[in-house]
Amino acid sequence: MSQVSSRLRWLAVVATSATLILTLAACGKKSDASHQDLVRTINLSSNFSVSTLDISKSRGFDQTGNLFDTLLTVDKHHKVVAALATKHTVSKDGKTYTFKIRKGATFSNGDPIDAQSFVYSWQRSLKPATKSMFPYIFKGIKNAMAINAGKLPASKLGAVAKDDQTLVVTLDHPIAYFDKLMTYQAFSPQDKKLVDKYGKAYGTAPDKVVYSGPFKMSKWEPESKNWTFIKNDKYWDKDQVKLTKINLFYEPIPQTSLNLYQAKKLDFTILSSNQYKNFKGDKRLFAGPYSYMNYILYNQKSKDATLKRAFNNVNIRKAISLTLDRKQIVKDLFSGSALQPTGMVTNYLSYNAKNEDFGKLQDAGESVTHDPSLAKSYWKKGLAQLNVKTLKFSLLTSTDDASSKLAELVKASAEKQLSGLTISLQTVPDQIAYQRSTNGQYDAYIGGRGADIADPIEFLKPMLSSNPQNYGGWKNKQYDKLINDSTTDNLSATGRWNKLLQAEKLLADNQAETPLYQNYNYYLKDTKLHGMVHNSVGAQWIYKYMYMTK
Repeated sequence: MSQVSSRLRWLAVVATSATLILTLAACGKKSDASHQDLVRTINLSSNFSVSTLDISKSRGFDQTGNLFDTLLTVDKHHKVVAALATKHTVSKDGKTYTFKIRKGATFSNGDPIDAQSFVYSWQRSLKPATKSMFPYIFKGIKNAMAINAGKLPASKLGAVAKDDQTLVVTLDHPIAYFDKLMTYQAFSPQDKKLVDKYGKAYGTAPDKVVYSGPFKMSKWEPESKNWTFIKNDKYWDKDQVKLTKINLFYEPIPQTSLNLYQAKKLDFTILSSNQYKNFKGDKRLFAGPYSYMNYILYNQKSKDATLKRAFNNVNIRKAISLTLDRKQIVKDLFSGSALQPTGMVTNYLSYNAKNEDFGKLQDAGESVTHDPSLAKSYWKKGLAQLNVKTLKFSLLTSTDDASSKLAELVKASAEKQLSGLTISLQTVPDQIAYQRSTNGQYDAYIGGRGADIADPIEFLKPMLSSNPQNYGGWKNKQYDKLINDSTTDNLSATGRWNKLLQAEKLLADNQAETPLYQNYNYYLKDTKLHGMVHNSVGAQWIYKYMYMTK
């Protein structure tokens, strides 16, 4: 699901979604470029480097999502459609999925992709020795968590190859979003022959892994700043792929990337919030939301007895939140290149049958309101309950520019309006901040959460009492029941939606975490570049349909 991390604020802006997909094609241009004179090689900026090509050990699929297909995929029309599975059926109780694997599909080396390729891949990711970053995403598949905990052998996983073309997946309980889950690259197939051949070196070089997606990796080293995708001629849908080569460049300094674009060395670049304001109205400017919400998290398991009591006090949490003007945050800190939150779940993430956005329907109550008078009232009440007159705590955040400025704004706003409050800022590099947050080594923390699939559960499930991603330690039995019922019961779509809305309201009313802003992405691209699909969750871009005219 999601990870809490501050990331690099100007960079943490894109990933995949079944809810909002923005195809970057100029008005009046045909998306089918089969009869046009095309440029076959393009140069793009990237917002993250690539650490490994091993699916089971990847930190995410921001770029490598273009290298690996799985059972299903999201097309450019927002729909979950067939990929390596041509069709699938679901049992009446919602607990058994049967997938028919595409005949003739192969890895990039020509080895067949069959049902066992998926069984092997999932088992490998769940084995404790693999130390996968995504074992939790398999939760709900029969025995998955017991296997990951070392209590059962991998062979007991509820995923069985009935024959080469038939994969049967058994769930512990119905999972309403299972189709969406199957679009995520953590569920892609792997070639056991290659894993066995390269052992620990598997995934450490382009030729030490095979690919199931539209592109292959070339000229890459772990954490390098540039790499190349080349067309996978063994890909089952290769006729859709127009490009033969994509050169990608990771440049952490926004101005350097912009300079390369303006020098025509890049066909596409991501803009920082400061850069965006200089290109308003430019025909090369494109925009899209990203399902990443930034929060203040409170350590309700603090070893400091006073802070533990304070952060477990809902009035203290509400008071801090009410001092914050989200409109000011979006306008002053991000020049409009961010969204004000409407609650705990991002906008443009998930829609019901009436095409209504969950983010627009959620009832955030006071959780995103700016009300200094009410803040002071809650603060006074909270201090009285704690029997103290002052409160001091540190606010942990990343050293990147946007995070530091945000922390300063939080400190200034809260201290100005709440008498007796002192906040000290603790800024450290992003990865250290993330590690400290996961280990509970903080008082309060400005971090964030992104979605891997297009469903509200991505922002709600991490706050379950039993979820290891609930780093702040907030607990509520009623909330747990609502989320568990929406996950485990074979509810109607409307019934499940309503339970999730109730859960969001409960989370917001308790101010279990304080939403600050949602990321929004702006970028420049060459006007001759078409067909790039920008998504709001999961893998950050789809390059499969991209082409460039001369």
